[in-house]
Amino acid sequence: MLINNGKEVVSVAMEMRSEQDLQSPAEVARHLGMSRSNVYHLATVGSLPSIKFGKAVRFDPKDVERFIQEHRRVKGKAA
Repeated sequence: MLINNGKEVVSVAMEMRSEQDLQSPAEVARHLGMSRSNVYHLATVGSLPSIKFGKAVRFDPKDVERFIQEHRRVKGKAA
């Protein structure tokens, strides 16, 4: 979406984009050491937040890191 702020046309999507790019299910699967189907399952049940553009599913790296922190175990106990 483009907005004319009076002086120049600014892309809102570019301004809202985080510092890191969104990750594909394959990238998240490699990072987490699990299958893509498991990543899709986690997204479907809401355990791992995802962003859907049509049929494409993407993940914010901050959400992936938060998921890791929430599932970290210390001395055999969940964090």
